[in-house]
Amino acid sequence: MLNRYCQHGVALIQVLLLTAILSMMALQFTLSSRQQVTTATDLQNKMQAEVKLRTLESKLLFKLLTLSRNDVDDISKQDEIGKLWNFYGKPFSVGSGETVTIQDVNGLLSVYGGSNAAELEAYLVLVGASPQQAKSIVSNIKYWQGLDRDQYTTQTGNTVRGNYLLNVAELNSITGIDDALYQKLAPVVTTLQNILFNPITAPLPVLQVQLAPNVYEEVASLRSQGLLTKQRFTELTQIEENDSITFVPGRRLNIEITASVGSSVAKREFTVYLRPENQFPVVWFQ
Repeated sequence: MLNRYCQHGVALIQVLLLTAILSMMALQFTLSSRQQVTTATDLQNKMQAEVKLRTLESKLLFKLLTLSRNDVDDISKQDEIGKLWNFYGKPFSVGSGETVTIQDVNGLLSVYGGSNAAELEAYLVLVGASPQQAKSIVSNIKYWQGLDRDQYTTQTGNTVRGNYLLNVAELNSITGIDDALYQKLAPVVTTLQNILFNPITAPLPVLQVQLAPNVYEEVASLRSQGLLTKQRFTELTQIEENDSITFVPGRRLNIEITASVGSSVAKREFTVYLRPENQFPVVWFQ
């Protein structure tokens, strides 16, 4: 009798062990299925985000080619994108999970050659460099491009390119520009040559260098509210359009677009030259 009870006990243990093993296998299958579903969903979201990004890019370029960028144009203000856009680098949303940032190249400080040397020096001082350091950095930027220096400084192991900068990232190689200073320079400069300067679309730190403090504060406040117009800007600053100053966004634009679906985010940054009258209306610089 005792032996029979022992056999029953062993059988019960075996059944329990088998049940536990089957339960663990079922749990593993469930977890694996969930992971596969999550992976498939993430992949689908990623593909949809990429499609959404390309659609947004095409729509935005079409609007930029067909609508006026003048702030008094009523047709642009009635368009779904034209009524929202700005050209001074402030992100704006054009739909669910779709964000656009546009910066007019004419509003940036050009490091091409030495045309903006004085303005660049003033900006460097504003962000923390001493006047001597600022002058030295601008001199080194010229030297990097194969131009004569304004003053002599010793090169500290960096290779001098001897030609114009191809990308803003090359500023990392300029003697005197560390990572912290580069982060402050990159958003306000361009390697492209600027014939015209657009103060309306200039980043606020650039305007801070060029305007009196009280005027700058008023301009910054109006821009933040979306109320800064060409007429009001001229009234405040006494700056008018001329052979070197323009108030209309130019044809060269730095653009950043993002599109998100679920947790997936697609992003693209590029610089374009728009020529609506040309056979090839869009030229990508970068």
